[in-house]
Amino acid sequence: MGIKRKLFVTVLLAIAAMPLSAQSTVAHEIVKGNTIYSLAKEYGSTVEAINEANPNIGVRSLVIGETLMIPIPKDTLVNQDVDSQVPNQSNTQAPEYEVYLVKRKDTPESLTASWGLPDVEAFFTLNPDARIQWSKGMALVKPANAAAMAFKTPTNSKETNDTTASLGNDIHVACILPFFLDQYVNEGPGRKRSELSFSYRQGVELAIEEFTKDSSLVIDVQFFDSMNQRDTVQGIVQGLITNQPDLVLGPMYSSRLMQLKGTPLEELAVNLISKQESVRNTGLWNDVVSEDVFWSAIKSFHDLPQQQDTANDSTVVLPRKLLVVGINSGKSAKASRYLINDLEAEEYLLIEGDNSWIHNEQLAALDSTIGYDLVITENDPAYILDVLRNLRSVNLDYHWYTHEYQALDNGLVSSVFARETVHMFNANFTDYDREESTEFIREFRNRFERHPDRMAIEGYDNAKFHLLRLTQGTTSWRGVRKGFSFENASRENSFVEMRSFKNLRWELQQ
Repeated sequence: MGIKRKLFVTVLLAIAAMPLSAQSTVAHEIVKGNTIYSLAKEYGSTVEAINEANPNIGVRSLVIGETLMIPIPKDTLVNQDVDSQVPNQSNTQAPEYEVYLVKRKDTPESLTASWGLPDVEAFFTLNPDARIQWSKGMALVKPANAAAMAFKTPTNSKETNDTTASLGNDIHVACILPFFLDQYVNEGPGRKRSELSFSYRQGVELAIEEFTKDSSLVIDVQFFDSMNQRDTVQGIVQGLITNQPDLVLGPMYSSRLMQLKGTPLEELAVNLISKQESVRNTGLWNDVVSEDVFWSAIKSFHDLPQQQDTANDSTVVLPRKLLVVGINSGKSAKASRYLINDLEAEEYLLIEGDNSWIHNEQLAALDSTIGYDLVITENDPAYILDVLRNLRSVNLDYHWYTHEYQALDNGLVSSVFARETVHMFNANFTDYDREESTEFIREFRNRFERHPDRMAIEGYDNAKFHLLRLTQGTTSWRGVRKGFSFENASRENSFVEMRSFKNLRWELQQ
């Protein structure tokens, strides 16, 4: 079931489509650069007449290769040199349509056959809403004569957006979220995730409202429930291919995101929250900063010449060494090798072992005359605490360099960081010192009468950035919570900032 913010009523277009008096029609195959306005001007017709003769285009953009019926006055001369113009005889029928109400046993496939349409795609071209909702009594557009069926079904081409080079003043956004509507109503297990999706939707709604407030843009957003039995992702994808949007936010889960791979929607879609490696090997816009980016930032920071703190002249400055601790297999081993690559043996100390963690006991015997820059490459919170327990058992000078997936997403509480000097590399952090954050919270509470949660902020940031990218060419932007950096035509977010834990809070380091 599709959840719409803006309703297009195709039935009204069908009712309005009456045979045109004192007119003949020309079949025109759409080519790049065509718009309804340019066709009306070229043929001496009107936008209203073309829309009436082709009710199937009332809810979407033109599609290259599609055939439109162009009504023209009988006394209008048609330029015979234009290949795409095929004038009909003066007695050619104008397309006629009628309203059909869905019956209990009707299906798109059965109506396609009974109406004599060439295939089910032709049915959905006339009735795009039928892809996302289907119920007894639903009004459909039905061809009433042969001329009404004489159009081509749009092909699934990546060049299917409206044929003008720019977006114009209308932007169409599709947002695919797991609302779990059936389970939500029945208090099922999907309820909690459904509530998170509705929070995300509220963030998207607010971003669009703010974006259009001071501009001439018209942004239409349509929401889909990817967990509803009717709204299978495959069905949603097929519907969106016909009515191709400018931006697709979601789906959320990697298995459903991968269903967009290889479709015309792949390069329009955004990965919102999935950290799965498979998502990175696609044409999707990947808003999630990968762990590899954080390791790269930590390595680059460590390789920089470090300025010593001279505020206290009595402080003894110790020589420092990179201390890498982890498991000798899997992603931990890969990260450890990356961090020590290109370093001389005397510049680092690598302590790693198997899943027994017995190797961590070596930390209690480290040389206390050396300062250590600690990096833990295993993300298991219990492992991290075991490393810190061993280090705390002796008097050592060490700084811990971590990232948000360890420090913020692992369930570690703030008291863990109070006993060390901790520096965190992150891409997501709601900083209440920023004016943008307090302004967003104020607007959100006024609009929805509640405090925004994490998902609401994510929805706001993701929608706002990608609208900026589409309309202004923005490649880098810091939202309320999330940062974005898509430099050098990359589709991988590489935004990173550094924060240090001071005064029981994470403070941004310039």
